[in-house]
Amino acid sequence: MNIYKPTELSSINTSLLIPLYQKGPIPCELADYADFINTLDLDTGKLYHLAAPLKTPLKNAIILGLGKPEKMTGKKLGETIGTALRALDQSLCIYTDSVVHDGLPAKEAVWETAFASSFSSYEFEKIGSSKKKALEISLLSSDAVRPICEDALLTASCVNHARDLGNTPGNLMTPEELAKEAENLGKELNLTCEILTNKKLEEIGAGAILGVNKGSSHEACLITLSYQGADAGAPFTALVGKGLTFDAGGYNLKPASSMDGMKFDMCGAANVLCALELIARRKSEVNVMAVIGATENKIGPDAYTCNDVLTSLSGRTIEITNTDAEGRLVLSDALTWAQKKGACRIIDMATLTGACVAALGKNYTGAFTNSPEFLKELESFSQKTEEKLWQLPLDEDFHKMVMESDVADMTNCVIGKGAGSSLAAAFLEEFIEEGVEWIHLDIAGSSDFSEGRPWMAKGASGVLVRTLGEMYRE
Repeated sequence: MNIYKPTELSSINTSLLIPLYQKGPIPCELADYADFINTLDLDTGKLYHLAAPLKTPLKNAIILGLGKPEKMTGKKLGETIGTALRALDQSLCIYTDSVVHDGLPAKEAVWETAFASSFSSYEFEKIGSSKKKALEISLLSSDAVRPICEDALLTASCVNHARDLGNTPGNLMTPEELAKEAENLGKELNLTCEILTNKKLEEIGAGAILGVNKGSSHEACLITLSYQGADAGAPFTALVGKGLTFDAGGYNLKPASSMDGMKFDMCGAANVLCALELIARRKSEVNVMAVIGATENKIGPDAYTCNDVLTSLSGRTIEITNTDAEGRLVLSDALTWAQKKGACRIIDMATLTGACVAALGKNYTGAFTNSPEFLKELESFSQKTEEKLWQLPLDEDFHKMVMESDVADMTNCVIGKGAGSSLAAAFLEEFIEEGVEWIHLDIAGSSDFSEGRPWMAKGASGVLVRTLGEMYRE
């Protein structure tokens, strides 16, 4: 995306979108229209098309009302810009400096405007159709705010990368293809990449992910991508992602209404991979790894069934009571592997339970932790990015229910007791070693939107890529 300087205004071949607050300053390019603009209702979201004055290099201008500056927030500003972009559906250049006002901090206002210019204009390219000519979206920014715009555009590109991965159909985004994405990112950014497939997984005893994989014609992949931006002795944080590239439910087959959209069951993997990409591209002085368990959950002659017992990488045995509770099995081996790789802090992300959607809807991510301080740290950044988290309960009672099996150390699903999200989290916590700080993020609701929003396309959302990028910015 191009970022033009004010001196390059004559080079811009598209309409200039100028966001303006009520009774706010008017850019010099519109000085001839000042009296007229002062008569406009610049309530939030209002649009006005102006023919540009002949003595300016402007081709034409579109005024976007931002309302009263004291009522503006970063999220509201981004959504207002995004809604206008999607409603206008044309090539545009956005004037960023006009969003700076006394109400919202200048850096935040410019950043949200630039981020929205890329995030909101995103569309997943249809498979096999002739390429639609992409709309040209650019920015007009002064030198003072250009670095802010560049960082926002970098963030948006990583979020959109996660959305691309999530939106790709499951027959094209197989476990092997997801592994290739990580491998290619590793080569581009000079990161260490390790990919373990079935033979090696059998050798190390990763029986939980292999059990889920038995019904698939594609091999499972346990992917580790490591970024070392701090000293070698500094601790590593692991971002662990569930990568079910398609989940049919296994022999506990999903109903048709639940089968559609299961390509999104790898959004946890996509989002942690692209959060690591953002951290690495920023050259943050931290040590972070992404650990992804990738497989399909399908039906086949060798597929796992209820009452099977799997031996996980940790050595713990698991009785299968529901083959559609597969994500926690894949994550159990990925969590163990992250700890074997030296991670002392772990954030896992997964489209794990429908119960979380029932509890929190689509706008919130469910959060569980064994370390209130660690979660409070994450929440401070999620509040900054306005990506909503809500902590759900996790205590010994849930652990006791998970451990009730006559033939194994635990069951993978507690039937008929409710509290599905907390029980799934309790299962995962059984694989966290003493002294390791851990947060589990259930993005079953927030990972994708089937109808989209006025400011964003439907499909994968890339949720929490921004938040994790902020948390590990330095």
